[in-house]
Amino acid sequence: MNFADTQWVLIITAFILGAGLGALAYHLMNANVANSIKIRHQLTERELEVNQLREGVNDHFSRLGDGLSGLNKQLQELEDQVRREAGHLCDDEGVVKRLTSSRDSEDLQPEEALHEAATQPSHQPVEPPRDYAAGSARGTLSEDYGLKPEVFEPPRS
Repeated sequence: MNFADTQWVLIITAFILGAGLGALAYHLMNANVANSIKIRHQLTERELEVNQLREGVNDHFSRLGDGLSGLNKQLQELEDQVRREAGHLCDDEGVVKRLTSSRDSEDLQPEEALHEAATQPSHQPVEPPRDYAAGSARGTLSEDYGLKPEVFEPPRS
């Protein structure tokens, strides 16, 4: 075996080792890419599920709103029917007046109801806020709060 043959053996061995290391590096990098593609696919599926759930929730609340408006309409019709029948059949004036007055107050717009409440005098007197306790109660703002009376003790001998 001469020197030239040894060089060829080293070159071929280096080429085979380089090809093996390159294939190993490609395999490791390709595994990360495949994992990344798998994660992206799962993310896309989750986003699709979230969008479907969101659409389902929107549809549910839409149907719920329609049902509530229908129920509210039926309730109004029932109240109107009770008022009409109470006006014809009920002998107690207090009951009829209470039924008609509750309907009248419901018919007012919120601004009108606030204006009506503001114009009616309230039965409770309005007092400004105070920073002291009423009466003879000793509050935290009193002059002698937390002070103990001084007791004179004669010096001990």
